[in-house]
Amino acid sequence: MNYFKSVAFILFAVNGISLAQTGSNPLKINRSDSYFGVHFDLHAGEDITDAGRTLTYAMIDTFLTRVRPDFIQIDCKGHPGISSYPTKVGFHVNGFEKDPLKLWREVSEKNKVGLYMHFSGIWDEKVVEQHPEWAVIKANGERSTRKVSFFSPYLDTYMIPQLKELSRDYHVDGAWIDGECWAVEPDYGEASLKRFTRETGITEIPRTMSDKYYPDFMEYTRRLFREHLKRYTDAIHQFNPDFQITSNWAYSSMMPEKVSIPLDFLSGDVTPQNGVYRAAFEARCLASQGKPWDLMAWGFSWNGSEMPMSVKSALQLKQEAAEIIAMGGGVQFYFQQNRDLSLKPWLAYLLSDVGKFCRERQTYCHKAVPISQAALLYPSLSYQKSSPVPYSRSLNMLQGTLNALLDGQLAVEVMMEHHLSDRMNQYPLIIIPECDYLDPSFLEELRTYTLSGGNLLIIGTETAKMFKDELNIRSFTGIPESEAFITASHSIGSVRSDLLHVELGIESRPLSKFYKGSDFSYPSEIISSSVNIYGKGKVAGIYFNAGSCYAQYKTHIIRDFLTETVQELFPVRLVEISGSHLIHVAVNSLHGKMYINLVNAAGEHTNANAIGFDVIPPLLNIGIAIKSADKPLRILQQPGGKELKISEVDGRWTVMVPELQLHEILEVIY
Repeated sequence: MNYFKSVAFILFAVNGISLAQTGSNPLKINRSDSYFGVHFDLHAGEDITDAGRTLTYAMIDTFLTRVRPDFIQIDCKGHPGISSYPTKVGFHVNGFEKDPLKLWREVSEKNKVGLYMHFSGIWDEKVVEQHPEWAVIKANGERSTRKVSFFSPYLDTYMIPQLKELSRDYHVDGAWIDGECWAVEPDYGEASLKRFTRETGITEIPRTMSDKYYPDFMEYTRRLFREHLKRYTDAIHQFNPDFQITSNWAYSSMMPEKVSIPLDFLSGDVTPQNGVYRAAFEARCLASQGKPWDLMAWGFSWNGSEMPMSVKSALQLKQEAAEIIAMGGGVQFYFQQNRDLSLKPWLAYLLSDVGKFCRERQTYCHKAVPISQAALLYPSLSYQKSSPVPYSRSLNMLQGTLNALLDGQLAVEVMMEHHLSDRMNQYPLIIIPECDYLDPSFLEELRTYTLSGGNLLIIGTETAKMFKDELNIRSFTGIPESEAFITASHSIGSVRSDLLHVELGIESRPLSKFYKGSDFSYPSEIISSSVNIYGKGKVAGIYFNAGSCYAQYKTHIIRDFLTETVQELFPVRLVEISGSHLIHVAVNSLHGKMYINLVNAAGEHTNANAIGFDVIPPLLNIGIAIKSADKPLRILQQPGGKELKISEVDGRWTVMVPELQLHEILEVIY
């Protein structure tokens, strides 16, 4: 460690000496083509009086030369509303020893690295402090101390002029607008309420979830946000068409809508805890939206004041990155700058190691497209209809379902209604998770899909009620939350959930029943899952809230229960894995080839108390079976190009991967 610190000190010494750049200097690429980046933000406050004091040309140059990112995002204006450069538009820190942004632009341009701004949008505490009349009015009549009203002059007076300043005076390449959809609050100010009544005809203003028109008010607020997003996006594109911009979490799991505003790319920052599963989920939500996208992995574990802040190991970051790049996206890593805007010396070593891991896989991953197999519906209309907030509601039921399917080695995509409509027949299996509403036209399309030979898996008590006919349920009785026992893979365990006691028609076949206790000798008469032939297809139902249960208490019983039910509908997958349940699978197409991504999901990332770890056990002797009429000419294990021996077993082509460290990719060549 002393040697490490000594070398770091030498490399970042402020004597103006930096590492010589090796190789040719590549051209700077657009964000839409970028793959690997680094994000620095500070959320600067007025306490800073020496901005830029120890930040040097050599420090930045050394970092960029060693790490070689495609882009960097740096602090510009965080949620406090204080800019860390000498803006002439808004508010800035109290003191500068140099202009940090000017230096970053100079060095990043020399290195042909894209420069983007971390810029907080509707969350601006300083503006609200100075202009309290611009703040959102809460349902109880209080003014927000953080959020700006869409009815204020904030966009025209501050935000858009400041973005133009960044483009005109500093020639930055774009902005990553933070504090946006996920931070939106409903506005009960006079102007907002008048417009709501004018547009909807509703005079009974809803203020709580139990109020009649609350979903209408949430949808109205979403409409206001879309207008806000379009206004500043159009304004900055008109001012500079080359300025590349996004709004953090727009059109993601937090804003599950069809892309309607011309953002240049999509992006979001994955939660610092349990980033592996969260990255797997968010990547699948963004991958289907038809825009260039990346996700940001936090470089440190943090949960507010409840836990100490701990820097993640390179191994942790690689594992999170693997879940992202396996779905075809770009990846970036978030660390904070020092309070004077300088960098931490050791970051160059950590990120060059992580960057090497990502770059080795770029050829086989970036912009890959999933091969359609199983689609997990994101029922956005249902979730928005019952959401307590405009955006960013809890999605435990959906994430839990996905986690269980991934742990069962199913290659699955997350698809919103607008993704699946008119292309359901591309998927052998569609999974409907816990929800209580689907648009009638979408329901009819699902029926047609199944009648024509598709397979539906229905999960959850309320969900099953919507598919009563398709499941051939003659009658049902809801059972409030209780403990029930289920069996799978010759094991038995309990779940705590609402249950649906169904009576089936004679054509429907029960797959399993609940048990009265942890003894196979005492099955109950209550059916836990069933399958029904519907036209040329099949419909299976699970009569408890399996996704919510798995999210709350992860257990192999629920994982295997879902896997066995999927097997009834989808008996022969394109790719099947044996040897471990700790592998997540993504099967993609890129440049006319099939790539099978194997991600080692072992480790302590699901342990809330394990905030830093540097050991992920390798998985040994992993078997991969591929369903294909033609024998592949070669199967190469990438990166590295190791050719694997191909065998035929039960009509499928099989290979063995002796050791899976973190992320291996099988390149299948026909």
